[in-house]
Parts: sequence; C-alpha cells; structure tokens
Amino acid sequence: MVTLNIPLRDIIIDPKNNPDLLSLPEAEAIALLKEVFAFLDAPFSVSIEGETAVIEANIDSADPTDKNIVRLREKAAREASRGRYSRAVKLYDQILAQAPLLVEIRRDKGMSLLEMGQPAEAKEIIRQALALNPTEPYSLLLMGNIYFQTSQETAEQFFTRAARFAPEDPYILSNLASLLGKQEKYDEAITLFKQALAADPGYPNAGFGLALVYMHQEQYEKAIGVLDALFAQPSSVDIRSEGVYQEAWRLYRQANQELVKANPEKYMAYVRQLRDTVDADGGVEIELVPDNSIGTMAVAEIAWHHNRSRHVVRYKDSAPTIVPHLLAHELEHINLETAARQADNNRFFITNPETREAAETAILPEISKLKRSGALGDMLDTFINRIISGLTNQLFNLPLDMMIEHALYHNHPELRPVQLISLTQTMADNLQVLNDSQIKRLTPRLIYNANLTMNAAYAVFTDHLYNGRTNFTDPYESTRYLRPGRALFSLWLETMEDYQPGDEYDLVDKMADQLKLEDWYAWRKDEKRPAEEVGGTTNEALLKEKEPAAVMYCLSALQRFENLNRDQIFPIVSEIALLGQRGLDYADPDQKYTLNNIPGEQFSGLQLMCFMYVGFKDIEPTLDVGFDLSSSYQLALQLYQEDR
Repeated sequence: MVTLNIPLRDIIIDPKNNPDLLSLPEAEAIALLKEVFAFLDAPFSVSIEGETAVIEANIDSADPTDKNIVRLREKAAREASRGRYSRAVKLYDQILAQAPLLVEIRRDKGMSLLEMGQPAEAKEIIRQALALNPTEPYSLLLMGNIYFQTSQETAEQFFTRAARFAPEDPYILSNLASLLGKQEKYDEAITLFKQALAADPGYPNAGFGLALVYMHQEQYEKAIGVLDALFAQPSSVDIRSEGVYQEAWRLYRQANQELVKANPEKYMAYVRQLRDTVDADGGVEIELVPDNSIGTMAVAEIAWHHNRSRHVVRYKDSAPTIVPHLLAHELEHINLETAARQADNNRFFITNPETREAAETAILPEISKLKRSGALGDMLDTFINRIISGLTNQLFNLPLDMMIEHALYHNHPELRPVQLISLTQTMADNLQVLNDSQIKRLTPRLIYNANLTMNAAYAVFTDHLYNGRTNFTDPYESTRYLRPGRALFSLWLETMEDYQPGDEYDLVDKMADQLKLEDWYAWRKDEKRPAEEVGGTTNEALLKEKEPAAVMYCLSALQRFENLNRDQIFPIVSEIALLGQRGLDYADPDQKYTLNNIPGEQFSGLQLMCFMYVGFKDIEPTLDVGFDLSSSYQLALQLYQEDR
C-alpha cells in the first residue's frame, strides 16, 4: 500500500480554468480527484484531511535506488541525449512497470515523446507526473512548453509556477524569458535571461534567447557580445542543443551584418587609417582606387611588381558591407610582402610556358576527353586556361590568405564584423563548386579535387579562427576532401609556430607537394630594384605619358583577339615576348616592327607591348610580363565592354 499526501492548493485539475478544491464541497472535490488519478493501474481511494488530499493505492513500487532501476535510468538518459527517443521511451516504460510512482520517469518519458513530435501523448504522461507531484518544476516546465504554441497565457502560468518552485533554475528562467520576449516584454525577458546565464553561462538557450531579444531591440553589439561569451563556453554534448547552436551561429552572422549595415562608413574610416599606417610603416605610398571594371572585388597592385613608386589597391564599391574587409585584406597583403622584402626573403609567384605545359600534361587525358565530347565547343581552350589559372591563383593565395585573415582578426578586432560577413560570403561561393554537378562533370579530376581540398582547408581555418562561432566545415564533413583539407591546415599551423617573414612561400611549396601541383608554377626572386633605377619598359613616368595611346592600343588588341582562342593568341604574344628580350622602343611612335604571326602589318613598340599585355591577360593572367599597363588595360576593357 502506498499513501500520497498532496496539498489541495497545489493540485492542477484544469490548466486553463483550475477550480479551487478548498472551496468545493468535499464530495465534489473527491470526485474530481478520482478523475485526476484514474491513470493509476491499481485500486485506490481518495479522502480529504484538512487542506490535504490523501490517496491510498494498492501499488508495489520498486526502490528507486535499486541497481536495475538506476542502470535503466542511466541508459535511457544516454539514449535521449543522443536523440534516440523511441529507445528511451521503451526503457522508461520498463522502469515504470517496476516503479510506477517515479515522477521523474514519467516526466522524462514525456520529454522524449515531445521530441518525437507526439504532444498529445506527452501531455498525458506529464499530466500524470503532475498529479503525483504538482510542484515538480520540470514537469511544470514541460507542460508549459506544450501549451507554448497554442496558449501563451497558459504556458506563462506553468512557467511562472515552475519558477516559483525553482527560482534559480536556468532552464525554467530561460523558457519564461523566451515567452516574455515573444510578448515583446523585452526588459523583463532580459532580466530573466541574465539570471539564467548567471546560473549556467554555457546554457545555449539562454545565450541565444538574450541575443535574440537584443536583436529585436537593434542592440547588435550587445547581441554579438552575448554570443561571443556563449561560444567561449564548452559546448553542450546533448544533441537537443544542436539546433540551438545552429540558430545561434546564424544569429551571430546576422548581428554582425546588421551592425555593419547600420554604419558602413565607420569601417571604411578605419580602413583609411590602416592604409595610412601601412603606408608610413612600409615607406611606400598606397592609393585606394574605386574601379568597377576589375575582374575581382579587390586587388593590390604592389609597387615592386609593377615597377612603380606606389602601391595601388583597386576595388569595386558595389558591396559596401564587405569592401572594408577586402581592402584591409589587401593592405595586410602589402604588409606581409613588405616584411618578406625587408627580410630579403621575398619571391614572386609566376607561371610561364613551361609551367603551363606541365599543368596541361597533368590533365591531358581529360582535356582530350572533353575535346572529343564537344561539351564546351570553341570555349574549351578558354575554359582550360581559366581553371588552370584559377587553381594556381588559389594555391598561391590560400596560405597567404590564412596568414592575412589571422593577422586581421587578432590585430584589428574593430574590423571583425566586416571580416565575418566577407568570409561568410567566401565560404558560400566556395560551396558552389561542391554543390554544382556540372562543374564536377566538366572539371578535370586533379583540379576539382585540389580546389575542394583547399576550400575545405580554408573552412577548417576559418572555424579555427572563430573558435566555435562558425560552422563552415560542416558541409565538408561527409566528403573525401575534409581529411586532406585538415592536413593542409596542419601545415599552416606548423608554419605559424615559429613564423618568419617569407615563410609563406615555403608553405605554398608544401601545400603544392601535398596536392601534386609542384610543377604548375615557378618562383622569381625579388631583386629589390627601386623603380627609378629601372629603365626600358619600367619607366613609369613615360608609360603614364603614353597612356592615352596605350588605351587605344589595348582596345584594338581586345577587338583583335575576341574571336581567337588560346592556341591562336599564344604564338602572337610569345613572338612579341621574344622581341621584347632584345628591347622594344615604346618611346618612338613609328611602326617599325613586324610579326611573322601577323604578316603584312607593322607595329610600334608600344602597340606590341599592349598586344602582349592584353594577350597574356586572356590566356595566362598570372604571368609576370615585366611591365605594368593595368591602368590602360582597365580603361580599354571598360570601353570594350560598353561597346559590346
């Protein structure tokens, strides 16, 4: 025989309209109580003694400390924490068969049923738990969760009641705070969320809920701060928290984006200050030039690459939320190379006909297969050129980008919001390769695998950089590219342990060796010649003076080459390059040069230089031609595109 003594004031008959059992006639109150306890699978009686309901039931209930009961409870809890709720429910039923009065078991079974999407069944088993113990806080909490979607008023009653019996419990406080937040009672919600986090700083629901309230109030910096603190805590191992973390990551990115959108000029002002600092530290003037004709969002034209007296950073101003980061990235690139140069350890990454031949040989069978299929028609040569150039660019930039982003994150925390937005966009762009079946079908396997391996490495790096705030690695988890991607990232970690300026170039070689791309590029030592000491085609002042003519010559080259493929353009530019080894007189406007590959015409030295520059921009854009006509080329390209 088991006897339960329950205060009448605590018993819940009807959550929405609960009668006052103390004021009802005794017979009527007893009748209601019999309905409440009808679930007991045994004869029972109900009586009222003063303000207490007395339930006597002929039930055998095992000792909750019994080893078998404890073992089953632990096993059921493990199954539930791993998301295997149906297994957990079966284990809870085994326990209830031996110990039917264990309130916590009915409650936990109800929680599993709720996770399984069975609210009606969950509601009934939790009602039973509350009948046995109307003040059990978590049973009250769960009943509130069930009513949350259908009756906020009833849910609030359960949450408030639960908080009365467990006033410092973070789970209960968070649920009540979430409800108040949904009712736009933000100040009350903030107070409760803070109390919950004080009790458990790592509880994801509380951190996410508080950040969400701050987002509703457009207090983006506070939202970011709360999520930063949450992500700094050890992550919950309970699978039921996984969705909360996913939403927290999404909210973190949204908060940063809204913060930047609210005041983009603030970040541009910081970048201009950074430009002045890099300018002063390196001793070379830096010019920031809006240029929407460039092929990428931003590019640094480093002075000694172009034999200039100044650096030029060109950028598109069409994306104000990421431009500050892109500019800061290019400025840090200048910093990186300046340090390598000062340590006499700088090198130029180049491609040439020999590296191009090595690349094509490596993928020759697949080039032949594509040619036979006719899938790309006349665009095959252009396609092969672009993917080879794209991969060599990616190979060179990956190690440098890791170092640049690491430096930006740790040295310029003021730019972290724009950095996160920009890197999120980069990760989304990289995923297109993974998700596009046509790219996979057309791209030679070596290039495809190397590209995705480097994309995976960059995702691993970025998640490492943000230390739990991002989940960019997730899409690669089930692919073959994550393991070698982690290996590339490990090479970066090893290099950073005792990094010296210029080590990034050795890291390029190490990654190339892993990816089997070591013959796809070459290095040229930086001779460190000041621009004013370089003659011939490196006379910047003279080239600037000749710019109007160079623009027209570049435009003429674009028009001449528009219907030619790589195999037709390459002999022309190669012949000009051979002439250039003996010197091209571009100061003289006379047309005194001839080409075997363009018979019957004569050209000036400047005209041939423009042909060579434009041709290599099309077929080998990473090739260092030894002179800079980028300004003339960009103007010509704009005219060409407008005409088209």
